[in-house]
Amino acid sequence: MPTTDFASGDAAGPPRPPQIRPKAPTGIALLSERQRSYLRLVAQHRNSKEIAAETGSSHRAVDKQLLKANALLGVATRFDAARLFADHEAGVEPLPPANTLPSAPPTFPLPPAWPTNEAAANMMSWKQVAAWTFIIAIVTPLGLTAAGMAILTLLLLLGLKPL
Repeated sequence: MPTTDFASGDAAGPPRPPQIRPKAPTGIALLSERQRSYLRLVAQHRNSKEIAAETGSSHRAVDKQLLKANALLGVATRFDAARLFADHEAGVEPLPPANTLPSAPPTFPLPPAWPTNEAAANMMSWKQVAAWTFIIAIVTPLGLTAAGMAILTLLLLLGLKPL
């Protein structure tokens, strides 16, 4: 029985999908092995003197290497660098920064001012509340005036004397 290599996609078996590995940020690829080992120890909450005692170097050399690592990774503190490196080693891809903030709800078209099945609570913005207030303040007197004029017209048409 012939053997098949599934990774190469021979006819005897389905080809395997290629392994997709997340791209390493360019700064992480530039870290030296010494900087990587120091960042692993920083992630374990060790200070420079403890790292120096464990690795056999001076605490100033540790600080210098961690500052270089901060610069390569573009972060301000050694803890941020250690977190970024630990995430990279764990295979966590960094999220891209949000370019825009969430937008505010549009003012128009106005949602109904009464409860509905979709929105049982008042979820209007202050601009929508101001628009509804303006509409009610203008439409109510106009509607009452029109209704009064219609009643007066009907009374005159029926031959009744208005009061």
